Amino acid sequence: MNREDYNKLLRYLDAYLWDYKLSETNLRYLGITLDEYFDYSILSVDYLDIDDYFREIISTDFVDNVRLEEQFLDYNDEIKLEIINTVVNILLKSSKNKIENKKIVDKVIKFLKRKNIVVEEITENELIFKYDFIIDSGSYCEIVYVNENIVRKQLKSIYRDNITYQKRMKYEFDNMLKLIECPKVLNVFEYDEDTHSYLMEKADENIFEFLEEAVDIDLDTKIKISLDLLEGMNTAHKNSIIHRDLHLGNILRLREDFLLCDFGLSKDLSKKLSLKSSMTPKNSHMFMDPIGLVDFTKLDEKSDIYSIGKIIDYIFALNSDKSRHIFSYVVEKCTNRDRDKRYNYVADVIHDVNLKLDELKSIEIKSNVVEEIKNGVFNTRVEEYIDRLILRDSLCDTIVKHQLYNFGQIIMELPFQKQVSVLQTINSGYAESTGYRGWSNYDIYASISYHICLNTDEENVFKIAYSILEECSSIRFQAKDYLDKIDAMRE
Repeated sequence: MNREDYNKLLRYLDAYLWDYKLSETNLRYLGITLDEYFDYSILSVDYLDIDDYFREIISTDFVDNVRLEEQFLDYNDEIKLEIINTVVNILLKSSKNKIENKKIVDKVIKFLKRKNIVVEEITENELIFKYDFIIDSGSYCEIVYVNENIVRKQLKSIYRDNITYQKRMKYEFDNMLKLIECPKVLNVFEYDEDTHSYLMEKADENIFEFLEEAVDIDLDTKIKISLDLLEGMNTAHKNSIIHRDLHLGNILRLREDFLLCDFGLSKDLSKKLSLKSSMTPKNSHMFMDPIGLVDFTKLDEKSDIYSIGKIIDYIFALNSDKSRHIFSYVVEKCTNRDRDKRYNYVADVIHDVNLKLDELKSIEIKSNVVEEIKNGVFNTRVEEYIDRLILRDSLCDTIVKHQLYNFGQIIMELPFQKQVSVLQTINSGYAESTGYRGWSNYDIYASISYHICLNTDEENVFKIAYSILEECSSIRFQAKDYLDKIDAMRE
C-alpha cells in the first residue's frame, strides 16, 4: 500500500470512532472512543487499560483527543499497519456495537486484500495483517514486494537453474534497460546475476484491473492510456525492439501514467543472434496478430501495431453500446487483415490519432456554436456539436457552463431517436452537473424539460422530460410550478 492508502484507512476508522466522550470531570469533548470498545472486551482483563495495551502491543501511546490519522501521520508504513491491525482486533473482541464492528472490520479486510495485504485468522476474534510478498505470478517468474515503490521480478524456484529461463530474464532486462529514458516504459534496475532477478518500479495496477474496477472512465483518461501506449511503442520500435506480447496485463498504471512492461517475449531486431522463439504461439488471446497463432516467429512491427489497435478499441468500446468511436478509423487500419494495408510505423498511428484529436478540439473551441444554441439557431454544425458533447460525456456540463435555458428548443429540432438519446444523456448526468448544491442550475433543466413536455407529441420523449422535471420539482419551486401546469393540461 502507499502512504495515502494507510491514511485513507485511518480516516475511515476515525469516522467510526470519533465521537463525544466524557472526561473524568464530566466535561463533554470529542475524541477517539476506542478505549470504550476496549473496556467492553476481554482485553481489559489482561491489561490495565488501553494505554497499557498499546504500549505492550505496538510500543506507542494512545491519545484519545487526536484523530488516528493525525496521531500516526509521521509513522512508517509498518507501524501504521500494526495500528490498523490493533484497532481491528479491539473492535472484533468488543461486545459494544458488535454488529457494526463486524461491518467495519469486513470493509477494512476487503480494502487490505486489494492492496496485497494478507489477512490471517488466528482465532475467530483475532486477525493478523502482513504483506503478501509475492504479489503476482506468471508462467515462469513471480513479482516480489520490496517496498511501496519497488518490486523484484525473479524466476520461480523450479526454473532458477534452467539456463533458458535465466537467459530470457536477462534478455528481457536488457531490452527494457535500452528503453530506460522512455517515460512510458516501466523502469528497471540492478540485475542480479546470482539470482537472475531484477528490480523494477511498483505500479498501482494493470489496465485490465483499472478498467474493470473503475465505475466510469472519462474520454480524457481513455485518450491518455492510448497516447502513453503509442509513445512507449514508438520508442521501442525506434530502438529496434518489438514487444510481441501486448495486452491489457502488460500495460501498468503508475499514478497518472500508463507504462509498458513485460518484454519477456520481445525481440531486438538490431541483434543478429537473439533468443530463439518457438513456432508455438505464446498468447492466443484477442490482442495478438492472427499470424502469431500459426507461427509466433512471424510476429513483427506490424503485429505490434495490430495489438495496439485491438487495445485502443477495447478501451473505447468498454461499457459502451456503440460500436463506433473517435478512433474507429485508426483501429480499422491497425487491424486490417491485409497486412499491407496496415500502418507501417507507430509514428503514423500517432499522426492520425493527433489529427482526430485536433478535429475534436476544433469543434469544441467554436464558441459561435454555443452562441447559435443560445439564439435558438439549429443547423448541421449545432447537431454535430451536440454529438461531440455526448461522445465526450460533457453535454450536461456544457449546458450548465453556458446556462443553456433554451436547449429544449434545440432538442425539439432533432430527429425523434436523437431526441431520446439526448434526453437520456441529460437524465443520467444532469444532477451531477449542477454541482448538487448548485440549486439554481436545476432551473436550467426544469426549463428544458418543461419546453419539451409542452411541445412534443412523442410519448417516449415526454416520459423522459417529465421524469427530469419531476425530479427538479422536489428541489426548486419554479420546477414545481411547471410540473403543476403540465399535470393540469393532461387532466
